[in-house]
Parts: sequence; C-alpha cells; structure tokens
Amino acid sequence: LANCLLTAAQKHVSEGDFSASLHSIGVTGPVSGALTTVYRDNCRLLQDTVTRATFKEPQYSSLDWRIECRTNSRSIRNTISPNVLTRWTTTESQGPREHYLNCDVNTLAHITESLQQAQAELDSFHSRRVLRSLDKIW
Repeated sequence: LANCLLTAAQKHVSEGDFSASLHSIGVTGPVSGALTTVYRDNCRLLQDTVTRATFKEPQYSSLDWRIECRTNSRSIRNTISPNVLTRWTTTESQGPREHYLNCDVNTLAHITESLQQAQAELDSFHSRRVLRSLDKIW
C-alpha cells in the first residue's frame, strides 16, 4: 500500500487517475474513498519526500558470519548459549561500509521469518496486480 502511494506520488498521478486505478483493480466503496482521500491529503508531502530521497540504495557486497558459544561459567553449569555475529559489507556512494549484527539464534530466526513474510507479501498476487495497474496508467 505504501509502495502504491509512493509510486503514484512519484509519477505525479492526478486524484482522478489514482481513484480510477483503484477501481480497475477491484478496490471500491469506502476503502477506495479513504485511499483517495489519503492520497489527496498527502500527495504534496509524498512528492517532496520522493524528490528529496533521490539516493542510490546500498548494494550488498559480502556477508561473513561467526557462531560463538559460551558453554559454562562458574555460576551456571551445563548450559550452552549460542550467539551469531554477522558482518554485512555494502557498497554505497561513499565506498564500502560494514554493518554488524550480534544476536542470539532465536532473534535471528525471528528476523528471518519477518523478512520472509515481507517478501511473500510483496510477491502476492494482489500486490503485483496493484503495481501492474499503476504502471499501466503512468
């Protein structure tokens, strides 16, 4: 939905064309009216944000990882607490940059699950249909 609004603002779509594109993909009634109102009220803000945010996204370069396990301590015996340290190297306009993430295995699994859900949502039929409809208009 956010991508739909940003794409429409980036291409300077009129309110009528935005409403027509929503109707062409099957969004009607109060939902269409609410989305059109949101677009109309925030169109200038979205356009200003899009024009100011003309930066090149960082590009993935490499990933290094390491698993650290603390096996015992003096006070706690027979425990293992694994930790994952990842180093992400990206290439930006200023040159290469390193990002570090240090977390336990459960947190890393939750991050992975959240990213997979977001990717599935982006690949959904409805999302592709909305984007295809917007591309036809502009």
